This record gives sequence, C-alpha cells and structure tokens, in this order.
Amino acid sequence: MTWRTELERAAARLREAAGAADRAERLLAEAAARLAADDTERRRGELARRLAAAAAGAATGWLGDDLRDTDPNTPVWTDPAATAAVRVGTALLDGAADGPEPAFPALVGLLGKGHLVCDGDAADPRVAGMLQSLLVRITAAHPNLELSLVDGVTLGQVFAPATALVDAGIAATVATDHLALGRVLTAAEKRLTELRDIAARGQSIADRPFHLIVVAGLPPEVGKSTRERLAALAHAGPSARCHLVLCGWRNLPHREALPAIEHATYLECGDEARLGNLPLPVVLDAPPPPALARNVFGSRARQRREAGELSVADLVPQELWTESSRDGLTTVIGRDQAGHTAGGDVAVSFDDATPHWLIGGRTGGGKTVFLLDVLYGLATRYSPDELELYLLDFKEGVSFTEFTPSPLDPSWIPHVKAVGVESDREYGVAVLGALRAELTRRAGLMKRAGATRLARLRELRPEVRLPRIVAVVDEFHVLFAGNDRLAGEAVAHLEELARKGRSYGVHLVLASQTISGIEALYSKKDSIFGQFPLRVALPGAKHLLDEGNDAAVESVGQAVINDAGGLKGRNRTCRFPDASSADELLATLRRDLWARRDSDEEPVVFRGFDEQHLAADPRFEALAPPTHAPRALIGRAVDVHMSTVGYRFDKSPGRHLAVLGTSIVAADVLTSAAVSLARQHEPGSVEFQIAATAAGAEGVARDLVEELKAAGHECRELEPGTILTAPRGKPVYLVWFGADGADGQPGTLRDLLLHGPAAGAHLIGWWRGARRFLDDIGGSAGRESCAGVVALNIAANDLAAITGGYERTWDARANRCLVIDRHAGGETLAVPYVRPGRLDEVVETR
Repeated sequence: MTWRTELERAAARLREAAGAADRAERLLAEAAARLAADDTERRRGELARRLAAAAAGAATGWLGDDLRDTDPNTPVWTDPAATAAVRVGTALLDGAADGPEPAFPALVGLLGKGHLVCDGDAADPRVAGMLQSLLVRITAAHPNLELSLVDGVTLGQVFAPATALVDAGIAATVATDHLALGRVLTAAEKRLTELRDIAARGQSIADRPFHLIVVAGLPPEVGKSTRERLAALAHAGPSARCHLVLCGWRNLPHREALPAIEHATYLECGDEARLGNLPLPVVLDAPPPPALARNVFGSRARQRREAGELSVADLVPQELWTESSRDGLTTVIGRDQAGHTAGGDVAVSFDDATPHWLIGGRTGGGKTVFLLDVLYGLATRYSPDELELYLLDFKEGVSFTEFTPSPLDPSWIPHVKAVGVESDREYGVAVLGALRAELTRRAGLMKRAGATRLARLRELRPEVRLPRIVAVVDEFHVLFAGNDRLAGEAVAHLEELARKGRSYGVHLVLASQTISGIEALYSKKDSIFGQFPLRVALPGAKHLLDEGNDAAVESVGQAVINDAGGLKGRNRTCRFPDASSADELLATLRRDLWARRDSDEEPVVFRGFDEQHLAADPRFEALAPPTHAPRALIGRAVDVHMSTVGYRFDKSPGRHLAVLGTSIVAADVLTSAAVSLARQHEPGSVEFQIAATAAGAEGVARDLVEELKAAGHECRELEPGTILTAPRGKPVYLVWFGADGADGQPGTLRDLLLHGPAAGAHLIGWWRGARRFLDDIGGSAGRESCAGVVALNIAANDLAAITGGYERTWDARANRCLVIDRHAGGETLAVPYVRPGRLDEVVETR
C-alpha cells in the first residue's frame, strides 16, 4: 500500500470524526435547548401558580373566583367583603391567549382603595362583559352598597341584567344622557360632602354604604366641566367611600386633553388589553352566566326589600315596660336606608343631647304614621311610671284617637293623660300652661332636694312619682295663628318649656309642614327652635333642615334624621313602618298595655267638635243636697282636664246669670243650670219659676218643667205680666227663656237684680240681644247687678260693652261659650251642655 493510499484513508477517518463531532455538537445543543426550555416552562408555571395563589388571597370568593365555574345557587355574602381587590380578567405570561400557557387572575383595587378607568366603553363586547362580571362580583360580595349606573353608549342595555337592583332601590335608574349624569354627580358630591364633614368631626363612617358609580360609556354631550367634576370626585372619593368604574375615558381628536383620574388603575383596550403597570396582555372576563347573574341580583334585591318591609312589631321590644327613663327615653323608629345589618336599626332619644324634636312633612307625607311608630315604641318600652303622654292634634284628623277608649274598644294607652282631637288653640295653650306648671313644681322639688337633674332627683326622692313627659303637638303652627293674645301666651309657654324642659324631664315634639312664616315666632325663632336639635324631615318638609341641607326625601315611608339642628353632614335616612296598616297588631298592643294598667283613670279626651251633655258629667252625678252655695253647671272647660264650669249662687248682690246670644243653645244652657241646681236642693225647699217668652223655646221650657216636677220640686210656669212678681217666702230661681225687654218692667227687673239674692231670689235669664240686655239692667251703671254672663254668638265689641273691657279677643263660634264671673274675676272658655243632637239641629237650620 502506497503512502497516498494511507493518506486518503486517514482523511476519510478524519472527515467521519468531524461529522460525528458536528452531530454530537448539534445533539448537545439541541439537548441544552431542550433542557433550558424545560426549566423556563417549569419556572413560568411555578410563577403563575404563585401569582394565582396571591390573587386568590387578595380577592376571595365572589371577588376572585371564575364565574363560569361558580354554582348559580351560591349564596351572596351577608358580611362586607374584607378585601379591596376584585378580578376583571386573566393575565397571560407569554401573551398567547389560545394555548395552555400559564395565567393568573388580573385584579384591581376598587372599593376601599381606588377607581378603575378604561379607554374602551360598553360598545366593545370585551368591556361590556367585564362590566357585567364586575357588577355581579361587587354586588355579591358587598351587602352595604349603593350603585349609580351611567350608560351613554348602549342606553342601559349593558345593565339590563341588573334591573332587580334598580327595582329594589340599590341602584338608581340608569342615567343615559348628560343631564341625568349631572344629577348623578350632584347627588354623589352632596353625599361626599356630608361624609367628609362627619369624618372631620372625628366620627366613623365605616358603617356607611360604599357608593359605586359605574359609567359604561359617557354620553356624547359631556363637556369639559362634567369631565372635571368626574376627576374631582375621583380625587376626593376614596376617603368618603365613593369609587368609580369609568369607561370610555379617552382623548378625542380636536378635544381638550382629559384631566387625570387620581387613585385609579387604567385599563387599555387595544388589540390586546393591558391593565395598569402589568407588562402582560389581559383577557377580560366574559359576561357571567345568566342564571348566576339572576341569582346574585335577585338575592340582593330580596334582602333589601325584606329589610325595608318593616312592621310596627319590628319596633316593639320582646318584653314590655322593662326600661327606665331615669337618664332619658329611647326608641327604635326604623331601619337605615341601606336596609341591612351594616345600616341597622335607627334609634332616637329624648335626653340632654336631644331634648326636643321637630318633625316636618306635607299632608300625606307620613307624619301621623311616624308619630304612631314613635308613640307605640315608647309606650311598649316604658311603663306609665316612667312616661306620660300629652297629645294634641290641630288638624281635622284622628291622629291620636288610637290611644283613647271608644264605644267599640274600651281600652286605652295608660300612659296618655290628655288627648286633643281637632283641638282649640285655647286647649293647646292650656296644655302648654299645665306643662309649664309641672316644670315649676319639679323645679321646687329639685331645689329642696339639692338636685340639678331629674335623674338625681329621682335618686334622692324615690317616693315621688316623676315620669318623663312627652308632649306631641301636630300642626303646631295653628297655635300661633293671628299673632294675638293667645299666640303670645303660647310663645311664652313654649319658650319656657323648650329652655328648661331637658332639666326637668319634659320633652316636646312639634310637627308641621314648615317652621317658617309664623309671625308670632319671628323674635323667638332661634331661642325656641334652637332647643330642638333633633329634626325629622319627611317628604314635603320645608325649612326644617339647615339652609343648604336639602336632604329631605320624596319617598313616603322614609325620613331624614338629623341630630344637629339640621346641619349638613348629620343626616341619616331611614325607613319606618306603616302603622296605619297594622290595625290588628296595634289593637292587640293597646289591649296588652291596658291590661297592665294600675289605674282605671281614663285619659281626658278633648274633641273640639263633640257635644257635651250634662248627664255624662260625673260631677253632675255627684251633686246632692244640701248645698250652702249651689253651683249651676254650664259646660266643660277648654282646659287640660276638661273641668266642669259652673256658677255659684249666694246672697251677694248681683249673683244672677245672663246667657247672651241668638243661638237656641242658650235654652239648653238655662236647662242645664236649672237641673243641676235642682239636684242640690231637697225637694220642696226651693221654687222654680219658668217663663218662656222667646219664640222657639217653648218646648225646651215645657221639658224643663216636667223634669223639675219629676224630681219633686215646686215648679211654676209664668205668663207675661206675671214674671217679675215678688218671691213668696222660699228661695226662688227664675228661669227666663227670653228676657229681652224685661217683660215691660225694667225697673222691677233692676230691683230684682239688686235686692233679690239677699232674699233668696236669683235670675237665670236668656237675652238674645247683648245691647238689649245692657239697656234692661240700666246701662253700664248696672253691670255689677248681674255678675254672671255666658256669651254665645255675640260679637266681641258687644261683649266688651257689657263687661266694660276696652279690648276683647272673644271669637264667637259654634259649640263654645265664654263664662264670665265678674265677682271672681274669671273668664273660662267652655263647651256648653246641650241636649243630645242639638248641634246637628243647629247646622240644619243654617
């Protein structure tokens, strides 16, 4: 073998080795590449698992779960979510959305943290799905939530699945144009201001609902000012529990640059969605399954409705009369408007901080219902030894008849001492005067005991009954109508009670449509209403809250409660039950309370339109002979206790009684006087002389004669010309139906008036004309000859001429009389005794 042959063989072996090396190198490179890829995939997988675990911890349950895998029957949360993060989609580690590449939930900080801002709007199906999914998550996770929805792109279609939230009041009606958006922003700004004011005073707002404004797309008319308002709201919102999901926030050609949205995470929806600083593409969540959305929105709506469907039973404690009023009175009146446990029951108090209340609302706005809720709440918590009630209603209604006995139901609320239905102003002033007298009594007790507060006095004098007193005056402005003497008295009483009531346990509740325009209160408005820190604004309330605080609701069954005299920032809206629809429950409560009473003393009920009958007066039944100075009963006083009004007859000169007015009621007054006097004399010991010269009074006179004879009394009927004869040796009452003209014997009449009482002769006469009466008794010089006057329908100036007064505030009206005793120096407004059905007859003859 030659050297050339060996060389060729060696070259061949070398080439073979080189090829093997190349192959080995390639194999090693490929192996290395495969090893590197396996390590990266492992590490990426590990990273994805760690990120997913972190996301699961940051957004738990409803806030982070994949809604496609969530059972539609999963219950919504009843406790507020503890985390601020919420899922909006899925982040991909390598950007491939169509493979099994590692991924993890993409989260944003929202409620309790900040905002979400997206340049796309609901016209993009990706954004629409993300919004619907986000709304389901937030609603399911947060029971304490209020929503404002705005959609200027699909005109509300994107929020169609959430209709149940709108119906339940959790979300307002979807705003679809720039005007409605403006109203949403105004309401949000007002709410934000109130919560910031509360927080500035050091009070917690943690129990207030989150307010989430979801904008699916801005209406096309939105301008620079609206965008700036949105930016300002975003700036201040998180500190006041207000957050935004703002879609469609993008710069447009030939438009000014958008203001920055602070505290926000930005979502860009280009070919690939990008979230904030996350350097990865994001696949936004698809719309949730319809069944799941229906369950979440329907469950939350049912919870809100059930929480809002209150009854009086929800306000009543399980056990009656278990609480002490030593330091004040407290009752539950309703539930926070949020309607869930976070809002809770709303309780109000009568105490040193809120001694008196003002309640405002239009007719039909719920004042009566609200007052019934309050009164039943108090009466079931506190016994009559802890609480007394005085109730006045100045409108034509039956607000408080609920608390009094009736022919159909003899029970009553034992706390109630006096009730006025369609009350006279005089009755209202009398009640305020009685309460003021009670202040004076308690002030004396405190002074003698060395106490400065009611609670301390009750400790020092446990044997003295000292319940707290609540006086409710509905339509109280009627008290001050006319700016007259009565209005002045009412103002004086009210000012004293308002200033001193808290110290002595006397509390006022004044209810009306407005507190403005009351002339008699112009100079006292601040000194009086400044003592009423608790304000309850019902629909239609005017000037009740502070200027600029326009929080009064328009929905019947809701109230704005403000415990700072109406100042902004102290409002709380609550729902209260409709007591008027719980007749059976209230009747049961009333009977239960009545059965527990310690006394059979019924409340005094003043019904301004009711007749008064002599036979129904227990004081008439108690009359018996002999009586040294018999008292003719005339009617019932317009005072707290509806006292019996009478006129005494004795031997003093001038002890006669004149009834003045054209009304046939005068005949009934004469009859009541004579019958009541007859009960105070032994039969046969006195003579009654009856004269009837007034047309229309003959029947009444005959009935009186029969009644007196039936009682065993001597009774003589007189004819004209014989009326003014001298007495026959025994006491005589001359009852004269129609004394005008003095039977043609004015001199004899004047002699009887002057000398008759000393001889036991007294006149009870009816004059239809006041001027005629004055002439018959001898003019102004004879005023003292007849000390008793009962004024019916006579003019104030005629009455002034008879009494010698220069000014007279008497206002003649049906079913009222003014009883004057010149010797006693007293004037009493009264409801005269009449025969049953008399007022109906009077109305029919008009």
